[in-house]
Amino acid sequence: MAPACTTVHRRRAPLAAVLMLSLLPVLSPHADAAQVPWHSRTFKYVADNKDLKEVLRDLSASQSIATWISPEVTGTLSGKFETSPQKFLEDLAATYGFVWYYDGAVLRIWGANESKSATLSLGTASTKSLRDALARMRLDDPRFPVRYDEAAHVAVVSGPPGYVDTVSAIAKQVEQGARQRDATEVQVFQLHYAQAADHTTRIGGQDVQIPGMASLLRSMYGARGAPVAAIPGPGANFGRVQPIGGGSSNTFGNAAQGQGGGASGILGLPSSWFGGASSSDRVPVSPPLPGSGAAAAAGSPASVWPELSKARRDESNPIDVGGGAELASDAPVIEADPRTNAILIRDRPERMQSYGTLIQQLDNRPKLLQIDATIIEVRDGAMQDLGVDWRFHSQHTDIQTGNGSGSQLGFNGALSGAATDGATTPAGGTLTAVLGDAGRYLMTRVSALETTNKAKIVSSPQVATLDNVEAVMDHKQQAFVRVSGYASADLYNLSAGVSLRVLPSVVPGSPNGQMRLDVRIEDGQLGSNTVDGIPVITSSEITTQAFVNEGQSLLIAGYAYDADETDLNAVPGLSKIPLVGNLFKHRQKSGTRMQRLFLLTPHVVSP
Repeated sequence: MAPACTTVHRRRAPLAAVLMLSLLPVLSPHADAAQVPWHSRTFKYVADNKDLKEVLRDLSASQSIATWISPEVTGTLSGKFETSPQKFLEDLAATYGFVWYYDGAVLRIWGANESKSATLSLGTASTKSLRDALARMRLDDPRFPVRYDEAAHVAVVSGPPGYVDTVSAIAKQVEQGARQRDATEVQVFQLHYAQAADHTTRIGGQDVQIPGMASLLRSMYGARGAPVAAIPGPGANFGRVQPIGGGSSNTFGNAAQGQGGGASGILGLPSSWFGGASSSDRVPVSPPLPGSGAAAAAGSPASVWPELSKARRDESNPIDVGGGAELASDAPVIEADPRTNAILIRDRPERMQSYGTLIQQLDNRPKLLQIDATIIEVRDGAMQDLGVDWRFHSQHTDIQTGNGSGSQLGFNGALSGAATDGATTPAGGTLTAVLGDAGRYLMTRVSALETTNKAKIVSSPQVATLDNVEAVMDHKQQAFVRVSGYASADLYNLSAGVSLRVLPSVVPGSPNGQMRLDVRIEDGQLGSNTVDGIPVITSSEITTQAFVNEGQSLLIAGYAYDADETDLNAVPGLSKIPLVGNLFKHRQKSGTRMQRLFLLTPHVVSP
């Protein structure tokens, strides 16, 4: 509805502007300005030469809207009006040239000469970030469009001072947030038990690389980490001799080197490494993604890092685990300092707490374990003469069987390689194997008939190792074979003997100190037969796993081999006469089948 009568007086305004207000319903299109939350649809107003600022105050007061009016807004208004509040405000702005802007709380009005422009420089942030921020906050006004230059990271805004100041403040915050996201810092994480850098150990004549904490973190948080440890193949009985150096394998009781006190369940060699692919098939492997289905496959790297395989991706974690993906531009830089055994990480500040939490969980103190091994050889016929005494013991019952030649069996919660005290203890050593627990158990005692040369204890090594770190006990013979090539000759060593590898793992939360033993036994002999002048090696292998309580033993029996013996009887002096001396000699060759027993007893030295 057009106003019935309109009289407008504006200082320093052309006379034609007096008639514009009545023509605006026809000439002015529907406004695209930001809408003000008016309380009524219709605004009725009568003015008689009234100051423009008073008219605007009456409009805002009738709609309960806070208003700020610049002193530069001038003019007078006369007439009778009946229209919508939004239309009335837009008609006045078009007639008197003022600009208005509603910021969500206050309606602000400036004079025509107060508009300004500002150039916003976005050094780090993109113009899209500013555009999206204004849209999310509903501050983009089509009356005052912002012009963007994506290549130069520049935006230009024009409009009333309040709007320009608001957009400038938001652009400043967007730029500051982008700089904080791109800003990095370097922190040093000191390790106490685990090793920061990769280290190499020699097992079975092969060099095996054990990943350090830095390699594990690189594998978890980026794609540029060094390859994780190569998996050794089965214990080969031959190896190429290095030009310089090399170690002897005749020693007994040396624990696997290079464990470095790593975190329990993280840096130990798994049992799946014992029977892996051949040396020509070995390839470096990387830790699996948390929850990956391939981790459950046999021989997968998930068995190497059980703690990591339990991890699950946390969407709230600012660090995105990228397994096998291409390296992101904001990927962290993780390095190891071998001198101080520390981890250096360069990344965003908000991510550092996640690194510290993970490193603290991995850098825990492992338990120190002791493995007592006893290797017994018994003649095959003497196995029938071994006396086995059984005893059943409970709180109210004690029943024992036997031939009466041995002392009463007893159990003090530990095992010993020495004989049980008692006057009737058989001569020679006795070994005890415990089945069950301390309250209800069955006990056996095996008489080692050393006095009759029917049995002997070959060796009783003891070795200390860390929880989930392999202990290696070797007793081997070596023979060096020269192999000639086109321009040079190489030496290859052939090894045969007993190799005992035990990987102990303490079961967390077990009340009886239960331990899991992954055992691999290799037994080989250099035979008398040769092929192209190279002796033939006869070897056998036993691989098993078992759960044993602390102080109890794992007995592995039933392994047999043939041993040849030669007895020489000769007359002193006469037997050394050339040609005729053989008449005064007597040689007797005999073959004996031997049974070899392995008794393993784990102990926890320091919890």
